[in-house]
Amino acid sequence: MKTLYLTFTLLSGLCIAIAYKIKDDYFHLPYPNAIEYILVLFVLLVTAILLIWRKHRRLKFILGLTSAAIILLVVNSMNYFFEWHPLNLSLPFTASQSFEVSHEPYNWQTATPESTGYAPEDIEEYLQAIEGWERLRGLVVIQDGKLIAEKYQKGATRYSAFNVHSVTKSITSALAGLSVQEGYLKSEDGYVMPYFSEYQGRVSGESKNNVTVAHLLSMRGGFTGWDGPQGVEQVLLKEEVAESKIGQEFKYFTGSHMLLSAVITRASNTTTKEFALEKLFKPLGIQCGFWRKVDGYYAGGDETYFTARDLARFGELYLNKGKVNGVQLLDSVWVEKSLTSYTSESSAFRTLGCYQEVGYGLSWWLLNYNDQPVYTARGKGGQHILILPEQKVVAVILQEWNLQKDFESENAYLCQLLALLTKEEGV
Repeated sequence: MKTLYLTFTLLSGLCIAIAYKIKDDYFHLPYPNAIEYILVLFVLLVTAILLIWRKHRRLKFILGLTSAAIILLVVNSMNYFFEWHPLNLSLPFTASQSFEVSHEPYNWQTATPESTGYAPEDIEEYLQAIEGWERLRGLVVIQDGKLIAEKYQKGATRYSAFNVHSVTKSITSALAGLSVQEGYLKSEDGYVMPYFSEYQGRVSGESKNNVTVAHLLSMRGGFTGWDGPQGVEQVLLKEEVAESKIGQEFKYFTGSHMLLSAVITRASNTTTKEFALEKLFKPLGIQCGFWRKVDGYYAGGDETYFTARDLARFGELYLNKGKVNGVQLLDSVWVEKSLTSYTSESSAFRTLGCYQEVGYGLSWWLLNYNDQPVYTARGKGGQHILILPEQKVVAVILQEWNLQKDFESENAYLCQLLALLTKEEGV
């Protein structure tokens, strides 16, 4: 009997250790809450095998169930304590990796399409057509501050919060601008390394001393490694920077914004999340459904969950050049800088069907659609905040990022949306 107690104790401890390692180091996995269920199934399988032998069957059964319960309890406690993922996230391998928020998403005033210059039949035809968009979960279109189109499908609702991934970078950029306004950062041209004095002498390469906040925001930090889920310490101690590429070459690198979050945290003497809540989210009347911590800092480059309506409100801030209800929340100069390209040409820029990537600002993509500017905050798996300044339109697209991507058909739907939204009045 002692052997059974020891076996299940060791098994439980091993499974908890495995869960900790995977969740702490591999937060970019498509099903962040899958590992605990997989480990529980493994324990139950081991229990079932042990039950083949009749001796102490009842004890084995009880110990197996107890072990499974302990694993779920401990791992979910770690999920809460370490802020790894939302506790109410949909079960893995189901139709959606989302959760329903408890707050009311931003309450937009509504308007009919015809009152804003769009033909209602065109809007309705498009909303029906996108039912074939398999990964689409939410679409919101705001024109001149009014909600003119909204659609959710595959069980999603306006309360559904999704991981918007790299859209987070544009939010971090806004927080950097607010940090400058508040005097926590002298300017975007300030150097990064003085905020990490404890790493002095341990940092990989001297070139990092020449990297500024602006370099991180514009993806011109000179990092030579691959774009991945790097934490702050990994960026500082392991990632290499090429001196000749700093401020010269565009290279998309999520670690830049993980570092930015740490800079904002240290400069403001609060967490990035708390700073965002007080200086950005509350004034906008929105909430972040969940924000993941990575190595003690809230992720600056991904891992935030928002509803479509709340994201549209953030996009409207940039459409209105930093104003909220007539009040200048974010400096208009910062907005202008954010939507200005610092890399006019790059082999990384692509032509994607009907539009072209023509630049990258301070964590905003600059697109060209039929010689009209489109600014976008964009995240893995097809998350978009689209800003069409000439039409005074903000559109948000949320997709189920963990499912199989069909780029050709999905981009065709996006192009149809751009064609619909950029029609001249009366056409």
